[in-house]
Amino acid sequence: MKVLLSLAFYSLISRKVSVFLTILCISLSIILFSSIDNFRKSAKKTFFSNAKSGDLIISSRSGEIEALLYLIFQIGTPTNNIRWKSFKDIENHPDVKWAIPISLGDSHKQYRVLGTSSDYFKKIQIKNKKLEFHKGEHFKDIFDVVIGHEVAKTLNYKLNDKIIIAHGISSQDFHDEFPFRINGILKKSGSTTDKLIFVSLEALEAIHKDWQGGFKLPNFKSKPRSFNESDLVPKEITGAIIKLNSKIKIFQFKRDLVKYKTEPIQAIIPGLALTKLWQIVSFVEQILFLICYFVVFITLLGMAASIYTNVNQRNKEISLLRVVGASPRSIFSILILEGIMISLTSILISILFTLLLNVILNPILDIEYGIYLDNNFLSTYNIIFYCAVVLISILVGLIPAYRGYKKSLNSGI
Repeated sequence: MKVLLSLAFYSLISRKVSVFLTILCISLSIILFSSIDNFRKSAKKTFFSNAKSGDLIISSRSGEIEALLYLIFQIGTPTNNIRWKSFKDIENHPDVKWAIPISLGDSHKQYRVLGTSSDYFKKIQIKNKKLEFHKGEHFKDIFDVVIGHEVAKTLNYKLNDKIIIAHGISSQDFHDEFPFRINGILKKSGSTTDKLIFVSLEALEAIHKDWQGGFKLPNFKSKPRSFNESDLVPKEITGAIIKLNSKIKIFQFKRDLVKYKTEPIQAIIPGLALTKLWQIVSFVEQILFLICYFVVFITLLGMAASIYTNVNQRNKEISLLRVVGASPRSIFSILILEGIMISLTSILISILFTLLLNVILNPILDIEYGIYLDNNFLSTYNIIFYCAVVLISILVGLIPAYRGYKKSLNSGI
């Protein structure tokens, strides 16, 4: 076997240009597959990490995925609200550890405004880490505001700058009589919080005192800080994130909320809803994987075609091998070993190159998109894939190997 390996190795060296191009093509196809697979896993992990803070999400009854999108990812528009009294009833339930209210609807330029309590910054976690402040702190005064990293960077905002909030997502109606002061800027997390503007629920209630049914009341002007505490208790919120004392009670608590008699409320388990959402968009990754499989397979066919073409041009080499005593079976084995060597070399190069690519791209993807690429290229799935590449290289190499075997039989030596 050692002699056969040596002969196969030096045979490849003698054809280094064509062999190099073949290895390059196979390596690139494996790198493409590995990179897409790694990016998919990392993106999915990041996607799911956005909803790990709470056990349940509550909102008015609508589609689960719809509610998940606007409460967790701030995509879309809520159709109905839930009463503040209902939220307080749920918050005071003995099974509830904590509850974070969320109110959506206003905006500042192209960025969403999220009304909540200061507990949001203490309880909500992104990628298993609490939100951290780059500068300042959470809102202390009614008209304090906290902005995400991207908001500060794009709009060139800094602490103590004044901003005006607009009514609605793309409304031209501004709450210009209530300027907000930037009291905190969050560190970049690579999540939707980077694009949010956080205000207190009391502030949202104050700026909407002169609004009714989505319209501004004529000849009515409210002045900042002219309200007492009872005036600023919210009447409604969009939803809330709930954390229970025990995960065992999640399904029971969810069923209890469905039976809530005061108003129709739905409770969503974030992990299950995210799984449904991921299944909807999973066809895209399936198409990408299918393309990658075809690329790898076609590249391996190209390797077989290259070896097959070389067999027809290696009559002298085969004849010399027969002269020195190589059997037709040995020549068959040499050609198979060439395919295995090419595929193994390609796999090794692709692993090393992908690791290098991860080292380069990881800081960029982590900072800009919050996606951290794993360097686990020896997982069970990857090992199976690499073994499949070697096996396919053997199978597609059988044709040129058999051709070489027949040539050695017909050489007459």
